[in-house]
Amino acid sequence: MTNNGKLLAAVALAPVVADFLEDAELRFEAKKRANRIIAEIRSFDEWILKGTESQVHEQQVNIQRAFRQWIETNFTEDETQ
Repeated sequence: MTNNGKLLAAVALAPVVADFLEDAELRFEAKKRANRIIAEIRSFDEWILKGTESQVHEQQVNIQRAFRQWIETNFTEDETQ
């Protein structure tokens, strides 16, 4: 994988991770730390994509959708616990 490919993948997946952290039921120090990570991810995402072509944004969204679909398909857990 090229450096650009690695960067695109990381930039595409990080906002999904931030979304998951936002949705997680965290408390106290864990919530504070998660909020810091989320803010950094959002800031980096905005900075790195600033001035890029719409094709890059579309690729990012496509990667995010594919990742979310992969998570739904492959990450199973017993929600009764």
